[in-house]
Amino acid sequence: MRPILCLFALAACAAETIAVDPTEEPDELPPGVCAPPAGRLTIYALPPPVALDWSSPNNLLRTVQASRSAGATMVERGEVAMAHSIGHVNLELECGELSIPLTGQTNVDGSDWQAATDGAGLLLRDTAGALDHMPGIGDREETIADIAARQASGKVSRISFIVSAQMCARLKDFVDTYTRRDAYQHYNGAFRPRRMEGAGCAIFGAGVIDVGGLLRRSLFTPAWARSEMIGSARIADFLGDGKYEYGGNLVARDDAGRHWLWPNGVDVPAPAGTPVWIFSPVLDAWSGPEDQPFPIAGLTGEMATKLPFTIYDPQLMAEWAERVWAEATAHGTAMAFDVPWTANTIEAAHEVTYDAHCVRPQTLAYEDDNDDLFLDSDAP
Repeated sequence: MRPILCLFALAACAAETIAVDPTEEPDELPPGVCAPPAGRLTIYALPPPVALDWSSPNNLLRTVQASRSAGATMVERGEVAMAHSIGHVNLELECGELSIPLTGQTNVDGSDWQAATDGAGLLLRDTAGALDHMPGIGDREETIADIAARQASGKVSRISFIVSAQMCARLKDFVDTYTRRDAYQHYNGAFRPRRMEGAGCAIFGAGVIDVGGLLRRSLFTPAWARSEMIGSARIADFLGDGKYEYGGNLVARDDAGRHWLWPNGVDVPAPAGTPVWIFSPVLDAWSGPEDQPFPIAGLTGEMATKLPFTIYDPQLMAEWAERVWAEATAHGTAMAFDVPWTANTIEAAHEVTYDAHCVRPQTLAYEDDNDDLFLDSDAP
């Protein structure tokens, strides 16, 4: 299976690490005292075989096609076990009884960019989903084989965190809650996992980092996510019900630095009777004079005719990791997202690691985060 959209206040603890009971709640620890290291969270960023061109919907689709062909060649060569033509993100938490197996948010219907009539509505479509490790519906064995092949060939970048038992408990509880509430059944680029809406592959990995408070969201979103203002004329739901369900990722930051947030809970209108064919001229740009106002009262400025949309991108995550790895290799350490990283190599794969065992897990309720993905989740 190939995902269709895989396209989702910290500093190192200066205090001396003191052994404490790892079952204690974080707030019970004395000020300045760190819980001991207990586990490792690893985010595996799998870039697409060919770098995707996001300059327009048509260029994106063309490079996806080229990437699919290149991915098939990589599989034939044994460099990877799964092509992942638009990239993918897996994660794994090694922490004893609090471990999370190698997994990731994926889709199960195999449609893989085959919709030809919905234009940029393809980015908003809710498709049947699963977590990679799930027996019967996931890609468990293929995923294990794929990560093994990519580590041998260097076709993956690893982003790792040394964490405490308290952090492990927070991360595992999030994934367990996401699973128990069936959020994994919804694979959708517009959905935010910590709100139990569902997710795409990359925001699922970024969302695990976010719910732990391991990195500040206001720092990693601009580096790891694509943000577009999609004109209304580019979105269709041909032969559908004329709308796409609201999702927490209907947010964007434009080139001028302005933040746009679609009204919370409001579905996106999309014509059901008129197709927007792939490679048609209207998809040569994300917006233009063809766009008409959405039939929603109260929309102002650019958002009257354009939908804000942000999607975390495995390609950007991998490129970021490789830049940090190169700097840390050259200088012994690298500062990124306001925290220090060290470099390592696992077989042929590059890994950057942040020793975050002194970071106390975020206590904010998963769904109570700030609406704006470009602000910290616990910002007022």
